[in-house]
Amino acid sequence: MRKFFILAVALIVALPSFGQKLSKEEKAAQQKALYETAVKALEEKDWAIVPSSYTDSDGISEQLTDNSIFISYEKTNMFMQGFRVCGNSYTNIAEVKEYEMLKDKKGNLKTIVIRVQGRHIQGTYKISMPKIDNGNVVDVIFTPSSGATRKFQGPVVPSRVAGFYKKSNPE
Repeated sequence: MRKFFILAVALIVALPSFGQKLSKEEKAAQQKALYETAVKALEEKDWAIVPSSYTDSDGISEQLTDNSIFISYEKTNMFMQGFRVCGNSYTNIAEVKEYEMLKDKKGNLKTIVIRVQGRHIQGTYKISMPKIDNGNVVDVIFTPSSGATRKFQGPVVPSRVAGFYKKSNPE
């Protein structure tokens, strides 16, 4: 019995080392696919960002794991929830007054500027697209009409697969 236990422990320790590692080309292809999916979602105005990190006004970065903090664009409105992304504790629904997609000289999506106006929120979101090798992770700066600027980072995904928790009764 003891030999069986030792063999089982050895296999558990050894098996992960036998796993296939992605080659450099496979990693690059995977990042490119993530990037293209993000760009398509942004162009179709059907996306969500659940931030993975937040940077405060002193430049101190903090990791986020709460899926109830998000911004999303669904059909005709944007939804924002969580103090880190919108500066209040409401589930905000806002009308998009401006949605401008800026491209670089090669035609790659570089920046998206979104001006929103809602009952409890108004301001501008600036989404900076990464290089292709960074996949779908974007940098976002929210500049409200009043209050502190907010900076966060997270992946852009189609809203139907984002996995965020939206409270009921958006305002």
